[in-house]
Amino acid sequence: MTTHTLPTKAVSTVDSRRAARRRGDRTGWLFASPALIVLVALTVGPTLYLLLSSFSRVELFGGQSEFVGLGNFAAVLTDPEILSSLLATLVFVVVAVSLQMLLGLGLAIPLSAKVRGSGPAAALMLLPFAVAPAVSALLFRQLVNPNYGWVNHYLGALGVIPADLDWLGRPATAWLTVLGLDVWQWTPFVALILMAGLQSLSPEVLEAAEIDGASRWQAFRHVTLPMLTPFLGIALVLRTIQAFKTFDSFQVLTRGGPGNSTEIVNLAIYRIALQSFRIGAAAAVGLLLLVLLLALTPVLLRLVGRRGDNEEA
Repeated sequence: MTTHTLPTKAVSTVDSRRAARRRGDRTGWLFASPALIVLVALTVGPTLYLLLSSFSRVELFGGQSEFVGLGNFAAVLTDPEILSSLLATLVFVVVAVSLQMLLGLGLAIPLSAKVRGSGPAAALMLLPFAVAPAVSALLFRQLVNPNYGWVNHYLGALGVIPADLDWLGRPATAWLTVLGLDVWQWTPFVALILMAGLQSLSPEVLEAAEIDGASRWQAFRHVTLPMLTPFLGIALVLRTIQAFKTFDSFQVLTRGGPGNSTEIVNLAIYRIALQSFRIGAAAAVGLLLLVLLLALTPVLLRLVGRRGDNEEA
């Protein structure tokens, strides 16, 4: 048997390349380390503090913290106000995200057509999404003001509502206000994702469906919608997570009122932590919300994927 050995020069070249690659890797990690340190400090650090605090009775203004085990979780899971805020959050997320998905799809279909005016219309659609949530909430608060708000003025002149209707003074109308604000602000986000998905679809497939005699509705239901499923899943998951994190609009508009009828779980965490100073209980609620989101995300993706498979079948 003949053994082939590399020439000394070739071996030296390979070794030098490996050494250069290792030096490049070390240099890359060195340049990336400041960003990694900041990322760990802003994500892993607070998460560990949240986890430790949820099992302790934390004294915010000095004093000795006390380990209470699952005591905080038992307290929050038996607190009717926290359970009510969790239920309010779930209802808000389901209603708001459902409306945004439907309206976003309805806006994306005409805007995805490459016709004159679709570009400026898409740019205008970005305006609500570009405004900060707190600023949008302040704007809506002025619009529904019973004394000088435009909503009461024009709808009252048309006889649709009483001219002195206090939108934020009644639970039903307060919910309509915060839902209207959220739908107005985040529907463009969904529409942009779905518009990008529609514009990426192959026109040959739709033309083939048209040649086969499919109506517009049949082509949309059996061809366009299944192909749009990945984009629907992305929009649904991102909006659901963001809706669970909603705080600004409720804090500016209603602060959980009237009473605690619009208190969602994030307002409850704020109240428990920074008004009642029960840091451990607030950390337990935050951790439960995190677990809920981690469990809900794969369920939503599976649900959208299964719907797409059914449509294709």
